[in-house]
Amino acid sequence: MTSRRPVAAASRTGARARTQHTLAPAHLGDATAAATVAVVVGGIALAITGIGVIAMALTMGSRYGSDPPPNLGSLIVLPAAAGALFLLLGIGLAAGGVAVLAGVARSRMLTGVLAGIAALLALVGTVLAVINAPPDAVVAVALGIATVVFGAAALLLLRGSR
Repeated sequence: MTSRRPVAAASRTGARARTQHTLAPAHLGDATAAATVAVVVGGIALAITGIGVIAMALTMGSRYGSDPPPNLGSLIVLPAAAGALFLLLGIGLAAGGVAVLAGVARSRMLTGVLAGIAALLALVGTVLAVINAPPDAVVAVALGIATVVFGAAALLLLRGSR
């Protein structure tokens, strides 16, 4: 006869459910959650930019003083439309990112597609900032960073969940 007790604690420890030791939601991985937060922040920044572009377009006539050009109305249309599109894309990105974090069905795919569109637009903007004379290095670098962030977020959101 032995004086050893049975080792029951080891079997209970192995049977205990593993808990997640991260701040990321359980349905997302750490990288995807970080990319989703970046999409939300980028979407808010894009929405603010859209509001600024719309305000610039609507106040274009005040820059000319008392003698505005006769085609001022047509000069306002393109910046106002671009600002409205930036505003809509920014709101879509921010709302989609929040929906992904909340676990709304199919929001991950839609937000990934919007992030891909934002990455392509940022890439086009980067190329335009570089090829136009004189090249604007600050804008090109900022748009290059946005291209990488939105592109990586699109890839992480559009891949299958693990």
